[in-house]
Amino acid sequence: MNIFIIFASLLFSAHGEQVLTMEQFLKEAQAHSLDIAVENANTAVAEAKAVGIRIDPPMVGLMQMKSSMGSANGIEATQEIPFPTKIYQDKKVRNLELEAQKQNSAYQKVVILADARAAYLAFWSVYERSDILKMKKDWLNRHVKLSRSAARSDSSAEVHFLEVESDADMIENEILSLNAELQEKRNQLRIYTPDMVVDKVVPKEPGLMGFEVQKTSSPLVKWKESELAAKEAFLSLKKQSYIPDISVRLRSYDNSSQMPFLGQELMVGISVPFIYFWQPRAETAEASAQRQRADVELRKAKIEFESKTISLSARSQSIRAQIKNLKEKLLPRAERRMKLVKNLSARTMSGLDEHNSVMLGYLDLRLKAVELREQYEQTFIELLKISGDQSSVGAL
Repeated sequence: MNIFIIFASLLFSAHGEQVLTMEQFLKEAQAHSLDIAVENANTAVAEAKAVGIRIDPPMVGLMQMKSSMGSANGIEATQEIPFPTKIYQDKKVRNLELEAQKQNSAYQKVVILADARAAYLAFWSVYERSDILKMKKDWLNRHVKLSRSAARSDSSAEVHFLEVESDADMIENEILSLNAELQEKRNQLRIYTPDMVVDKVVPKEPGLMGFEVQKTSSPLVKWKESELAAKEAFLSLKKQSYIPDISVRLRSYDNSSQMPFLGQELMVGISVPFIYFWQPRAETAEASAQRQRADVELRKAKIEFESKTISLSARSQSIRAQIKNLKEKLLPRAERRMKLVKNLSARTMSGLDEHNSVMLGYLDLRLKAVELREQYEQTFIELLKISGDQSSVGAL
């Protein structure tokens, strides 16, 4: 294990800081994210809406009739009954809307967890770059001390000393800027884990994840397919707006009234919606436009899925190969150079140059590794949102 990592771990423990892995963070986000809670609530609303059939409740009233012949009391009950096909189609629409909401929530949860992953990686990246720059600053400060003694007898060494001293001051400005950015990224974690205390958490570099693209399915495509089915059913329902509804009314009078000729009255009627033909026509046109929009969105999602998965997969493989080359070849080679340069004299200009460039080259490679990891994660997250769910993710 790297000596620096051991030292950092001891330092974190001493200051009461807690290591937070990506797996822990995503698990907390899945359990406590307010955005995921909203999606669960949306699904619960759709489930409640899909229950049972929807018919207007009956109306019950009291009647009193008075005339020169006397008075009579009675009751009236009225019930509006939609045409049976409307009842069936309305239930079908609500069931399909529930399925569309489930698919939508499944997709949105993929997006939320992908964004949470991006937030963690941004936090880790800034934290890692901050540590590397602090190491670079410490190294430059030590190198300034070495250069100062050589600068007393060599004007070239004095130029080198002033350059290194300026570099150390510039690094200080970068560290101050990163400290502010680190606080911002740390606070952004609470968007996904509102109950987490983030002040003392320390990120750990996550394992490099791979993604298995499902060629025949995508949460986004499934959502759009379900949404199109619901819009088609809704259009079919609106086309039935011209069909009349049934109305049943029953009136019953008290037998003990002073008007014995009044008894019971039953009326069955139908509505005539075609009288105001422009209303059902407008509703049908609106539903047709909604169905057309859903169809276009589905085709767009399919094209995006097919085109972007290929390019994003190729890009992620390229960046992954670069990361592997950097960690398995370039960084180990730079570490060996650091060991060799320790044996060189730091009293000469060539020794000073080697002494400085080798260490800074190693730290720059570490910064490059962080940069490549950011690029890989950005590509990975785009691929995750377009192509699949969290179950398709696995460590390489």
